Amino acid sequence: MSRDKSTAIKQRWKKFVENWAIPSGKCLIVGTMLLPKAVGAILPVMFAASLAVGCSSNNSDGDEVTNLAEVTVDPDGPKLASIDKSTSIFERPSLDAPVVGTMRAGTMVARSSDPVSKSGCAGGWYAIHPRGFVCAGQGAPTNLAHPTLAVMKTLPARQAPLPYQYFSTTKPTSLYEWDRAKGAAVREVGKLRRRSRVAVVGSWTAQNPEGATENLAMLPDGRYVNAAHLEDNTVSSLKGVVLDEENKLPVAFVVKQGIRAWSLDGAKPARVEGIEPHSIVPLTGRYRTVGDTQFWGTKDGNHVRHADVTVVRRRETFPEFVGPEQKWIDVSVIMGTVVLYEGRKPVYVALCSVGVDRTGNPETDPTTQMGTFEITAKHITSSEPGTKRFADDHDVFDVPWVQKLSSGQMIHGAIWHSRFGVEHGPGNIQLSANDAAYVFSWAEPVVPEGWHSVLRVVEGESKVIVVVRK
Repeated sequence: MSRDKSTAIKQRWKKFVENWAIPSGKCLIVGTMLLPKAVGAILPVMFAASLAVGCSSNNSDGDEVTNLAEVTVDPDGPKLASIDKSTSIFERPSLDAPVVGTMRAGTMVARSSDPVSKSGCAGGWYAIHPRGFVCAGQGAPTNLAHPTLAVMKTLPARQAPLPYQYFSTTKPTSLYEWDRAKGAAVREVGKLRRRSRVAVVGSWTAQNPEGATENLAMLPDGRYVNAAHLEDNTVSSLKGVVLDEENKLPVAFVVKQGIRAWSLDGAKPARVEGIEPHSIVPLTGRYRTVGDTQFWGTKDGNHVRHADVTVVRRRETFPEFVGPEQKWIDVSVIMGTVVLYEGRKPVYVALCSVGVDRTGNPETDPTTQMGTFEITAKHITSSEPGTKRFADDHDVFDVPWVQKLSSGQMIHGAIWHSRFGVEHGPGNIQLSANDAAYVFSWAEPVVPEGWHSVLRVVEGESKVIVVVRK
Protein backbone atom coordinates (compact mmCIF):
# COMPACT_ATOMS: atom_id res chain seq x y z
CA MET A 1 0.00 0.00 0.00
CA SER A 2 1.39 3.44 -0.93
CA ARG A 3 2.11 6.04 1.72
CA ASP A 4 -0.47 8.42 0.21
CA LYS A 5 -3.14 5.74 0.29
CA SER A 6 -2.25 4.76 3.85
CA THR A 7 -2.42 8.40 4.95
CA ALA A 8 -5.78 8.83 3.25
CA ILE A 9 -7.17 5.78 5.04
CA LYS A 10 -5.98 7.09 8.41
CA GLN A 11 -7.57 10.47 7.74
CA ARG A 12 -10.88 8.88 6.74
CA TRP A 13 -10.80 6.68 9.85
CA LYS A 14 -10.03 9.65 12.10
CA LYS A 15 -12.94 11.59 10.65
CA PHE A 16 -15.22 8.57 11.06
CA VAL A 17 -14.34 8.15 14.74
CA GLU A 18 -14.68 11.82 15.58
CA ASN A 19 -17.97 12.29 13.73
CA TRP A 20 -19.45 8.81 13.93
CA ALA A 21 -22.96 8.53 12.55
CA ILE A 22 -23.96 5.39 10.64
CA PRO A 23 -27.31 5.13 8.86
CA SER A 24 -29.37 2.11 9.84
CA GLY A 25 -28.71 -1.00 7.78
CA LYS A 26 -25.26 0.08 6.55
CA CYS A 27 -23.08 -1.67 9.13
CA LEU A 28 -21.47 -5.06 9.41
CA ILE A 29 -19.96 -6.93 12.32
CA VAL A 30 -16.30 -7.85 11.86
CA GLY A 31 -14.84 -9.79 14.77
CA THR A 32 -16.25 -7.78 17.65
CA MET A 33 -16.27 -4.37 16.02
CA LEU A 34 -19.14 -2.65 14.25
CA LEU A 35 -17.99 -0.79 11.14
CA PRO A 36 -19.54 0.82 8.07
CA LYS A 37 -19.15 -1.53 5.11
CA ALA A 38 -16.82 0.87 3.32
CA VAL A 39 -14.51 1.02 6.31
CA GLY A 40 -14.99 -2.58 7.41
CA ALA A 41 -13.23 -3.86 4.31
CA ILE A 42 -10.13 -1.96 5.39
CA LEU A 43 -10.19 -1.99 9.19
CA PRO A 44 -11.71 -5.24 10.50
CA VAL A 45 -10.40 -5.21 14.04
CA MET A 46 -11.49 -4.01 17.42
CA PHE A 47 -8.23 -2.26 18.31
CA ALA A 48 -7.75 0.68 15.92
CA ALA A 49 -6.25 3.03 18.48
CA SER A 50 -2.94 3.42 16.68
CA LEU A 51 -4.64 4.83 13.58
CA ALA A 52 -6.17 7.94 15.07
CA VAL A 53 -5.97 10.61 17.70
CA GLY A 54 -5.31 9.78 21.35
CA CYS A 55 -2.93 10.81 24.08
CA SER A 56 -0.23 12.99 22.64
CA SER A 57 2.61 15.16 23.81
CA ASN A 58 0.75 18.31 22.78
CA ASN A 59 0.91 20.70 25.70
CA SER A 60 -1.62 23.17 24.28
CA ASP A 61 -5.30 23.42 25.16
CA GLY A 62 -6.36 23.63 28.74
CA ASP A 63 -4.80 24.39 32.09
CA GLU A 64 -3.82 22.05 34.85
CA VAL A 65 -6.19 21.70 37.78
CA THR A 66 -4.33 23.06 40.79
CA ASN A 67 -6.16 20.97 43.39
CA LEU A 68 -6.93 17.48 42.12
CA ALA A 69 -8.37 16.54 45.51
CA GLU A 70 -11.37 18.75 44.73
CA VAL A 71 -12.25 16.77 41.60
CA THR A 72 -15.27 14.55 42.25
CA VAL A 73 -16.64 11.69 40.18
CA ASP A 74 -20.28 10.65 40.49
CA PRO A 75 -20.38 6.81 40.26
CA ASP A 76 -23.65 7.20 38.31
CA GLY A 77 -22.38 10.04 36.16
CA PRO A 78 -21.02 10.11 32.59
CA LYS A 79 -18.77 7.27 31.46
CA LEU A 80 -15.46 6.77 29.73
CA ALA A 81 -14.75 3.49 27.92
CA SER A 82 -11.78 1.48 26.70
CA ILE A 83 -11.60 0.05 23.19
CA ASP A 84 -7.91 -0.84 23.39
CA LYS A 85 -6.33 -4.06 24.64
CA SER A 86 -4.92 -2.07 27.57
CA THR A 87 -5.84 1.47 28.61
CA SER A 88 -3.60 2.89 31.33
CA ILE A 89 -4.98 4.55 34.45
CA PHE A 90 -2.54 7.12 35.81
CA GLU A 91 -2.06 8.34 39.36
CA ARG A 92 -2.07 11.95 38.13
CA PRO A 93 -3.12 13.57 34.83
CA SER A 94 0.31 13.17 33.29
CA LEU A 95 1.89 10.58 31.01
CA ASP A 96 4.89 10.64 33.35
CA ALA A 97 2.81 9.68 36.39
CA PRO A 98 2.80 6.12 37.78
CA VAL A 99 0.27 3.74 36.22
CA VAL A 100 -2.05 2.54 38.97
CA GLY A 101 -4.24 0.22 36.90
CA THR A 102 -5.57 -0.72 33.49
CA MET A 103 -8.83 -1.09 31.59
CA ARG A 104 -9.63 -3.44 28.72
CA ALA A 105 -11.70 -3.12 25.57
CA GLY A 106 -15.44 -2.92 26.18
CA THR A 107 -15.28 -1.84 29.83
CA MET A 108 -16.55 1.50 31.13
CA VAL A 109 -15.93 3.61 34.21
CA ALA A 110 -17.58 6.71 35.61
CA ARG A 111 -15.66 9.90 34.81
CA SER A 112 -15.64 13.57 35.67
CA SER A 113 -18.04 15.70 33.65
CA ASP A 114 -15.23 17.74 32.13
CA PRO A 115 -11.51 17.18 31.57
CA VAL A 116 -9.34 18.26 34.47
CA SER A 117 -6.57 19.12 32.03
CA LYS A 118 -5.50 18.79 28.40
CA SER A 119 -1.80 19.05 29.06
CA GLY A 120 -0.10 16.27 27.12
CA CYS A 121 -3.45 14.79 26.09
CA ALA A 122 -5.40 16.22 23.17
CA GLY A 123 -8.58 14.41 24.20
CA GLY A 124 -8.38 15.65 27.78
CA TRP A 125 -7.57 14.05 31.11
CA TYR A 126 -10.63 12.77 32.98
CA ALA A 127 -10.76 11.74 36.60
CA ILE A 128 -12.37 8.30 36.90
CA HIS A 129 -14.09 6.35 39.66
CA PRO A 130 -12.90 5.56 42.26
CA ARG A 131 -9.47 7.12 41.58
CA GLY A 132 -6.95 7.88 38.87
CA PHE A 133 -6.97 9.65 35.52
CA VAL A 134 -7.34 8.49 31.93
CA CYS A 135 -6.24 10.29 28.77
CA ALA A 136 -9.33 10.29 26.55
CA GLY A 137 -8.93 9.63 22.85
CA GLN A 138 -9.35 6.92 20.29
CA GLY A 139 -8.30 4.21 22.74
CA ALA A 140 -10.53 5.59 25.50
CA PRO A 141 -13.56 7.44 24.07
CA THR A 142 -16.15 9.39 25.99
CA ASN A 143 -18.57 8.79 23.11
CA LEU A 144 -20.34 5.61 24.20
CA ALA A 145 -21.90 5.22 20.75
CA HIS A 146 -18.51 4.10 19.48
CA PRO A 147 -18.87 1.07 17.15
CA THR A 148 -16.63 -1.21 19.19
CA LEU A 149 -18.78 -0.73 22.28
CA ALA A 150 -21.94 -1.47 20.29
CA VAL A 151 -20.96 -5.10 19.89
CA MET A 152 -18.27 -5.73 22.53
CA LYS A 153 -20.37 -8.02 24.70
CA THR A 154 -17.80 -10.53 25.97
CA LEU A 155 -16.54 -8.86 29.12
CA PRO A 156 -14.83 -10.70 31.97
CA ALA A 157 -17.30 -12.42 34.29
CA ARG A 158 -16.16 -11.15 37.67
CA GLN A 159 -18.51 -13.31 39.76
CA ALA A 160 -17.87 -16.62 37.95
CA PRO A 161 -15.15 -19.25 38.48
CA LEU A 162 -13.60 -18.14 35.17
CA PRO A 163 -13.68 -14.65 33.65
CA TYR A 164 -13.79 -15.94 30.03
CA GLN A 165 -14.52 -19.12 28.12
CA TYR A 166 -11.28 -21.03 27.65
CA PHE A 167 -10.13 -23.42 24.94
CA SER A 168 -7.08 -25.59 24.34
CA THR A 169 -5.27 -26.10 21.06
CA THR A 170 -5.55 -29.59 19.56
CA LYS A 171 -2.31 -29.23 17.59
CA PRO A 172 0.57 -26.78 17.09
CA THR A 173 -1.02 -23.75 15.46
CA SER A 174 -0.33 -20.20 14.36
CA LEU A 175 -0.96 -17.07 16.37
CA TYR A 176 -2.15 -14.25 14.13
CA GLU A 177 -2.69 -10.53 14.23
CA TRP A 178 -4.63 -8.39 11.79
CA ASP A 179 -2.60 -7.41 8.70
CA ARG A 180 -3.62 -3.78 8.33
CA ALA A 181 -2.10 -3.49 4.86
CA LYS A 182 -4.28 -6.25 3.40
CA GLY A 183 -7.74 -5.56 4.77
CA ALA A 184 -9.58 -8.75 5.78
CA ALA A 185 -6.39 -10.72 6.32
CA VAL A 186 -4.05 -11.75 9.11
CA ARG A 187 -0.34 -12.37 9.43
CA GLU A 188 1.48 -14.86 11.64
CA VAL A 189 3.18 -13.46 14.73
CA GLY A 190 3.97 -16.67 16.59
CA LYS A 191 3.30 -20.34 17.16
CA LEU A 192 1.32 -22.03 19.91
CA ARG A 193 2.21 -25.47 21.16
CA ARG A 194 -0.33 -28.27 21.39
CA ARG A 195 -2.50 -28.06 24.52
CA SER A 196 -1.95 -24.33 24.87
CA ARG A 197 -4.79 -22.47 26.60
CA VAL A 198 -6.49 -19.34 25.30
CA ALA A 199 -9.52 -17.25 26.22
CA VAL A 200 -11.90 -16.40 23.38
CA VAL A 201 -14.07 -13.28 23.14
CA GLY A 202 -15.19 -13.25 19.49
CA SER A 203 -14.65 -14.53 15.97
CA TRP A 204 -13.75 -13.29 12.52
CA THR A 205 -13.48 -14.85 9.06
CA ALA A 206 -10.36 -13.69 7.22
CA GLN A 207 -7.56 -14.80 4.92
CA ASN A 208 -4.50 -16.46 6.41
CA PRO A 209 -1.00 -15.68 5.05
CA GLU A 210 -1.42 -18.42 2.40
CA GLY A 211 -4.57 -16.77 1.10
CA ALA A 212 -7.01 -19.39 2.41
CA THR A 213 -10.12 -18.29 4.33
CA GLU A 214 -10.18 -19.31 7.98
CA ASN A 215 -12.68 -18.96 10.79
CA LEU A 216 -10.61 -17.28 13.48
CA ALA A 217 -11.15 -17.09 17.23
CA MET A 218 -10.34 -13.71 18.75
CA LEU A 219 -8.33 -13.50 21.98
CA PRO A 220 -8.92 -10.67 24.47
CA ASP A 221 -5.75 -8.89 23.30
CA GLY A 222 -6.99 -8.74 19.69
CA ARG A 223 -4.90 -11.57 18.28
CA TYR A 224 -6.35 -14.67 16.59
CA VAL A 225 -6.01 -18.44 16.29
CA ASN A 226 -7.64 -20.88 13.88
CA ALA A 227 -10.96 -21.85 15.50
CA ALA A 228 -10.76 -25.32 13.91
CA HIS A 229 -7.70 -26.02 16.07
CA LEU A 230 -9.50 -25.38 19.37
CA GLU A 231 -11.52 -27.54 21.74
CA ASP A 232 -13.27 -26.79 25.02
CA ASN A 233 -10.91 -26.69 27.99
CA THR A 234 -12.09 -28.79 30.93
CA VAL A 235 -11.16 -27.38 34.33
CA SER A 236 -11.13 -28.91 37.78
CA SER A 237 -14.31 -28.47 39.82
CA LEU A 238 -12.31 -28.58 43.07
CA LYS A 239 -13.44 -26.05 45.64
CA GLY A 240 -12.17 -25.37 49.15
CA VAL A 241 -14.10 -24.92 52.37
CA VAL A 242 -15.51 -21.73 53.85
CA LEU A 243 -14.75 -21.94 57.56
CA ASP A 244 -17.39 -20.84 60.05
CA GLU A 245 -19.04 -22.03 63.26
CA GLU A 246 -20.22 -25.21 61.56
CA ASN A 247 -17.16 -25.94 59.42
CA LYS A 248 -13.96 -25.67 61.39
CA LEU A 249 -10.39 -26.88 61.19
CA PRO A 250 -9.13 -29.57 61.09
CA VAL A 251 -10.23 -30.48 57.56
CA ALA A 252 -8.92 -33.40 55.50
CA PHE A 253 -8.43 -33.41 51.73
CA VAL A 254 -8.04 -36.61 49.73
CA VAL A 255 -5.31 -36.15 47.14
CA LYS A 256 -4.33 -39.74 46.30
CA GLN A 257 -6.10 -42.45 44.32
CA GLY A 258 -7.51 -45.57 46.01
CA ILE A 259 -8.25 -44.04 49.41
CA ARG A 260 -10.93 -45.62 51.64
CA ALA A 261 -12.74 -44.76 54.84
CA TRP A 262 -12.35 -47.14 57.77
CA SER A 263 -14.58 -48.50 60.53
CA LEU A 264 -13.04 -49.00 63.97
CA ASP A 265 -16.09 -50.64 65.51
CA GLY A 266 -14.70 -54.16 65.36
CA ALA A 267 -11.69 -55.93 66.77
CA LYS A 268 -9.53 -54.48 64.02
CA PRO A 269 -9.89 -51.69 61.42
CA ALA A 270 -12.17 -52.57 58.50
CA ARG A 271 -12.27 -50.90 55.10
CA VAL A 272 -15.50 -49.11 54.21
CA GLU A 273 -16.38 -47.22 51.00
CA GLY A 274 -13.81 -45.59 48.73
CA ILE A 275 -13.22 -41.84 48.71
CA GLU A 276 -12.67 -40.02 45.42
CA PRO A 277 -9.56 -37.86 44.93
CA HIS A 278 -10.09 -34.18 45.81
CA SER A 279 -12.89 -35.08 48.19
CA ILE A 280 -13.13 -32.97 51.35
CA VAL A 281 -13.55 -34.95 54.58
CA PRO A 282 -14.89 -33.01 57.60
CA LEU A 283 -13.15 -34.21 60.76
CA THR A 284 -14.32 -34.31 64.35
CA GLY A 285 -10.91 -33.21 65.58
CA ARG A 286 -10.42 -36.49 67.48
CA TYR A 287 -8.08 -39.28 66.45
CA ARG A 288 -7.19 -42.82 67.58
CA THR A 289 -4.06 -44.87 67.21
CA VAL A 290 -4.47 -48.56 66.38
CA GLY A 291 -1.16 -50.37 66.38
CA ASP A 292 1.19 -48.05 64.53
CA THR A 293 -1.57 -46.37 62.52
CA GLN A 294 -3.22 -43.07 63.37
CA PHE A 295 -6.86 -42.60 62.37
CA TRP A 296 -8.82 -39.35 62.26
CA GLY A 297 -12.50 -39.47 63.16
CA THR A 298 -14.84 -38.17 60.46
CA LYS A 299 -18.18 -36.47 61.05
CA ASP A 300 -20.04 -39.31 59.34
CA GLY A 301 -18.89 -41.75 62.02
CA ASN A 302 -16.03 -43.38 60.08
CA HIS A 303 -12.28 -42.78 60.13
CA VAL A 304 -9.48 -42.02 57.67
CA ARG A 305 -5.85 -42.94 58.03
CA HIS A 306 -3.60 -39.96 58.68
CA ALA A 307 -1.17 -41.14 55.98
CA ASP A 308 -3.96 -41.21 53.37
CA VAL A 309 -5.12 -37.61 53.63
CA THR A 310 -3.86 -34.04 53.80
CA VAL A 311 -4.96 -32.68 57.18
CA VAL A 312 -5.07 -28.93 57.72
CA ARG A 313 -5.07 -28.07 61.42
CA ARG A 314 -5.66 -24.75 63.11
CA ARG A 315 -2.53 -22.84 63.98
CA GLU A 316 -1.47 -22.60 67.60
CA THR A 317 1.18 -19.93 67.03
CA PHE A 318 1.00 -16.88 64.79
CA PRO A 319 3.43 -14.49 63.09
CA GLU A 320 4.19 -11.25 64.93
CA PHE A 321 2.51 -9.11 62.27
CA VAL A 322 -0.93 -10.64 62.90
CA GLY A 323 -3.34 -8.07 64.28
CA PRO A 324 -7.11 -8.40 64.87
CA GLU A 325 -8.07 -7.22 61.36
CA GLN A 326 -5.00 -8.25 59.37
CA LYS A 327 -5.80 -10.39 56.33
CA TRP A 328 -3.09 -12.89 55.54
CA ILE A 329 -2.56 -16.13 53.64
CA ASP A 330 -0.76 -19.15 55.04
CA VAL A 331 0.78 -21.34 52.30
CA SER A 332 2.44 -24.68 53.09
CA VAL A 333 4.61 -25.99 50.24
CA ILE A 334 4.97 -29.39 51.92
CA MET A 335 1.26 -29.89 52.50
CA GLY A 336 0.14 -28.11 49.32
CA THR A 337 -2.45 -26.07 51.21
CA VAL A 338 -3.65 -22.48 51.50
CA VAL A 339 -5.49 -21.05 54.52
CA LEU A 340 -6.96 -17.54 54.54
CA TYR A 341 -6.90 -15.78 57.90
CA GLU A 342 -8.51 -12.64 59.25
CA GLY A 343 -6.41 -11.96 62.30
CA ARG A 344 -6.21 -15.32 64.07
CA LYS A 345 -9.47 -16.56 62.58
CA PRO A 346 -9.21 -19.01 59.65
CA VAL A 347 -11.92 -18.26 57.09
CA TYR A 348 -11.10 -20.48 54.07
CA VAL A 349 -8.97 -23.53 53.31
CA ALA A 350 -8.00 -25.01 49.94
CA LEU A 351 -5.44 -27.12 48.14
CA CYS A 352 -2.74 -25.56 45.97
CA SER A 353 0.13 -26.60 43.73
CA VAL A 354 3.63 -25.23 44.22
CA GLY A 355 6.96 -25.64 42.42
CA VAL A 356 7.76 -29.20 41.44
CA ASP A 357 11.12 -28.97 43.23
CA ARG A 358 10.16 -28.10 46.77
CA THR A 359 13.71 -27.79 48.14
CA GLY A 360 15.57 -26.28 45.20
CA ASN A 361 16.92 -22.80 44.54
CA PRO A 362 13.96 -20.55 43.62
CA GLU A 363 16.21 -18.40 41.41
CA THR A 364 17.26 -21.30 39.17
CA ASP A 365 14.93 -24.23 39.89
CA PRO A 366 11.15 -24.81 39.61
CA THR A 367 10.81 -23.97 43.29
CA THR A 368 8.37 -21.76 45.17
CA GLN A 369 10.28 -19.16 47.15
CA MET A 370 9.52 -19.23 50.87
CA GLY A 371 9.27 -16.17 53.04
CA THR A 372 6.85 -13.39 54.01
CA PHE A 373 5.55 -11.26 51.14
CA GLU A 374 2.80 -8.77 50.27
CA ILE A 375 0.22 -8.75 47.48
CA THR A 376 1.29 -5.78 45.36
CA ALA A 377 -0.92 -6.05 42.24
CA LYS A 378 -3.97 -7.89 40.91
CA HIS A 379 -5.13 -8.74 37.39
CA ILE A 380 -8.46 -10.28 36.41
CA THR A 381 -6.37 -12.05 33.78
CA SER A 382 -2.74 -11.77 32.74
CA SER A 383 -0.40 -13.28 30.17
CA GLU A 384 2.69 -11.90 31.95
CA PRO A 385 3.93 -14.53 34.43
CA GLY A 386 6.48 -12.52 36.43
CA THR A 387 9.54 -14.33 37.81
CA LYS A 388 8.00 -17.79 37.27
CA ARG A 389 6.38 -19.14 34.12
CA PHE A 390 2.75 -20.18 34.30
CA ALA A 391 3.41 -23.57 32.68
CA ASP A 392 6.33 -25.44 31.11
CA ASP A 393 4.98 -27.61 28.30
CA HIS A 394 2.48 -25.28 26.66
CA ASP A 395 1.52 -21.62 26.29
CA VAL A 396 -1.14 -19.95 28.42
CA PHE A 397 -2.84 -16.64 27.66
CA ASP A 398 -5.10 -14.71 30.02
CA VAL A 399 -4.42 -16.76 33.12
CA PRO A 400 -7.31 -16.03 35.50
CA TRP A 401 -7.31 -14.31 38.89
CA VAL A 402 -3.63 -13.34 39.07
CA GLN A 403 -2.20 -11.77 42.23
CA LYS A 404 1.41 -10.64 42.23
CA LEU A 405 3.55 -10.96 45.34
CA SER A 406 6.44 -8.70 46.33
CA SER A 407 8.72 -11.67 45.58
CA GLY A 408 7.66 -11.55 41.91
CA GLN A 409 5.80 -14.85 42.23
CA MET A 410 2.09 -15.13 41.51
CA ILE A 411 -0.97 -16.66 43.09
CA HIS A 412 -3.26 -17.58 40.18
CA GLY A 413 -5.85 -19.96 38.82
CA ALA A 414 -4.59 -22.98 36.88
CA ILE A 415 -6.92 -24.19 34.12
CA TRP A 416 -4.53 -26.69 32.53
CA HIS A 417 -4.17 -29.32 35.27
CA SER A 418 -5.87 -30.71 38.37
CA ARG A 419 -2.79 -31.67 40.42
CA PHE A 420 -3.75 -29.58 43.42
CA GLY A 421 -2.35 -30.68 46.74
CA VAL A 422 0.92 -31.87 45.19
CA GLU A 423 3.96 -30.08 43.82
CA HIS A 424 3.52 -29.20 40.16
CA GLY A 425 4.78 -26.46 37.88
CA PRO A 426 7.52 -23.83 37.66
CA GLY A 427 6.99 -22.24 41.08
CA ASN A 428 3.92 -20.00 41.24
CA ILE A 429 1.19 -20.82 43.77
CA GLN A 430 -1.56 -22.37 41.65
CA LEU A 431 -5.20 -22.80 42.68
CA SER A 432 -8.26 -24.33 41.07
CA ALA A 433 -10.49 -21.89 39.21
CA ASN A 434 -13.05 -21.86 42.05
CA ASP A 435 -10.45 -21.28 44.74
CA ALA A 436 -8.51 -18.68 42.75
CA ALA A 437 -11.73 -16.71 42.18
CA TYR A 438 -12.56 -16.86 45.91
CA VAL A 439 -9.10 -15.74 47.04
CA PHE A 440 -9.03 -12.97 44.41
CA SER A 441 -12.37 -11.60 45.61
CA TRP A 442 -11.38 -11.84 49.30
CA ALA A 443 -7.95 -10.22 49.09
CA GLU A 444 -7.12 -6.55 48.79
CA PRO A 445 -6.56 -4.46 46.79
CA VAL A 446 -10.03 -4.51 45.25
CA VAL A 447 -10.13 -4.24 41.46
CA PRO A 448 -12.74 -1.50 40.91
CA GLU A 449 -15.65 -2.04 38.55
CA GLY A 450 -14.57 -1.40 34.97
CA TRP A 451 -10.86 -1.92 35.75
CA HIS A 452 -8.92 -4.98 34.60
CA SER A 453 -6.00 -4.64 36.98
CA VAL A 454 -4.72 -2.73 39.99
CA LEU A 455 -0.97 -2.14 39.88
CA ARG A 456 -0.47 -0.13 43.08
CA VAL A 457 -1.97 -0.39 46.54
CA VAL A 458 -3.54 2.87 47.70
CA GLU A 459 -1.38 4.63 50.28
CA GLY A 460 -2.62 3.87 53.76
CA GLU A 461 -4.60 0.82 52.66
CA SER A 462 -3.83 -2.45 54.45
CA LYS A 463 -1.87 -4.99 52.42
CA VAL A 464 -2.58 -8.69 52.44
CA ILE A 465 0.47 -10.60 53.69
CA VAL A 466 1.37 -14.01 52.30
CA VAL A 467 3.46 -16.42 54.37
CA VAL A 468 5.04 -19.20 52.29
CA ARG A 469 6.57 -21.86 54.51
CA LYS A 470 7.38 -25.53 54.65
